[in-house]
Amino acid sequence: MEDLFAPPVPLWFFGVIGGIWGSVWNHTWSGQLELTHLDGDKNALADFTIEGKIEDSQNTWDFSIEDGKLEKNNFHIGSGMETAYPIERTGGTWKEGELEVWSSYGTFVPAAGSQVETKDTVDLTVLKGNTYFPRLAYQEDGTLQGTTTVFDKGQAVFQLEIHARAAGGTKYRQWNYEIPTKLVYTPDKPLAEVCVENGEEYRDIQSSELWISEAPLLVWSKERQMLYGTMTTNKYCNGSIGLYCFGPDPAEDYTPASDEDERIITEPFATLAEIPVSENRWVLGLKDVGEGLLLFIGEADSVTAELYSYEGELLDSKNIQTGEPVHEIEVQQTDWESGRGIYVKGSQNIEENAYFVHCFAGYWVEDGILSLVYLPEDGQRDVTRTAVGKDCVLTIRYKEGEWGGKAEAVHGNIWNGLELCVYDTAEDLAGRWIYRGELETDIDEDMLEFLATSKTEESNQSIQRQNLRGPGGWNRYLKVMDISGKGGERVWEEGSWYHY
Repeated sequence: MEDLFAPPVPLWFFGVIGGIWGSVWNHTWSGQLELTHLDGDKNALADFTIEGKIEDSQNTWDFSIEDGKLEKNNFHIGSGMETAYPIERTGGTWKEGELEVWSSYGTFVPAAGSQVETKDTVDLTVLKGNTYFPRLAYQEDGTLQGTTTVFDKGQAVFQLEIHARAAGGTKYRQWNYEIPTKLVYTPDKPLAEVCVENGEEYRDIQSSELWISEAPLLVWSKERQMLYGTMTTNKYCNGSIGLYCFGPDPAEDYTPASDEDERIITEPFATLAEIPVSENRWVLGLKDVGEGLLLFIGEADSVTAELYSYEGELLDSKNIQTGEPVHEIEVQQTDWESGRGIYVKGSQNIEENAYFVHCFAGYWVEDGILSLVYLPEDGQRDVTRTAVGKDCVLTIRYKEGEWGGKAEAVHGNIWNGLELCVYDTAEDLAGRWIYRGELETDIDEDMLEFLATSKTEESNQSIQRQNLRGPGGWNRYLKVMDISGKGGERVWEEGSWYHY
């Protein structure tokens, strides 16, 4: 193995950082990184570009694998004060500035024909434990004032706040949506909402149904410079939910009319389609795939992927049998010069916080046609990342270091390499193996060396426990940031920066 980057930065550069940090610096990673082609045709790897990094709370080493070769790209030093889990908001470039979704959530209002009871008191017992209100909500005597409303059926309302800024913030625009949908929610027990008010200073509504607050699905189209969205649904939902375009209207700019920023908009820029939903048909996910919108629908024993144009035309659809229902999906996209690869992992919620992952499928989108191109077999499913092409697939599996009982293995702390496999899917949806390689580092050895020299009673405890001792933590992680195909661009997905 070889040294990766420039010589270590002198300790004086960081100032006096004391005990643990001084010890950590003495064990800074030496930058050893190596790509080994083990079996098969190494040219198969050349169709993919992999971006990754090795990172701890102070330093970052960027690397890529391009045209089948390892490139050691960049080394940079942070302050150690960066946010561990940065907030990523949906949005992108709009006109000469940037647009982002500031907040999105769902609420309920009593549906037509529902039985409603309203009390002029705040009853927190109806909120099923969701009882937090900030100090600003409380009266001077420490009480909460407001109303409690109970109703048996709820109509979903799509709440959305969008901000756009340009010219260093001197140009600004804001949109506030409250869109009544055609979705009716009828749970086993009545719905309840508590509205807390404190003069003009504070007003907030908390619902007994936490699901609705996270129901919105939003995607930003870089090609159209427009925001699209819908909502996830579940077995208690009936009616339909819109597939919406929220604009902005191309005619709009950063010069709103007087008081327009305060105006509540009750209709989307366009309703592209109404998606029928029921106990046996629910919305799972929505993705922008470069030339349209890909909607995923769950049913009792199958998943249907529907490809819509940006104008709302249903271009194509594919249904796969899953045997058991799918309640949640994870989607990974890979962009290519000629199209977009989509990989879906679906799981069934079998009990609270317990899931059975049983649906795996790869799709190809090109010129308005949606094709099913990959149905992996059991041995190909237990992987971290899957990049789908028109007739080939790359899988990446994290490798674990050999700890040998020297420390307790904790999720994320023991990955020291990547196993890379490429499959030919041109004639067989299960794929025919054509390449295997490994990316190796020695970051696990560095961690063990540090633990061996850590003179504390905790040195034999788990890395996770010891990690609490350092501000921001000092563990070193291997991360896959993105995979693109030949001629493709990076596709940002929420959470894609760490891919655990």
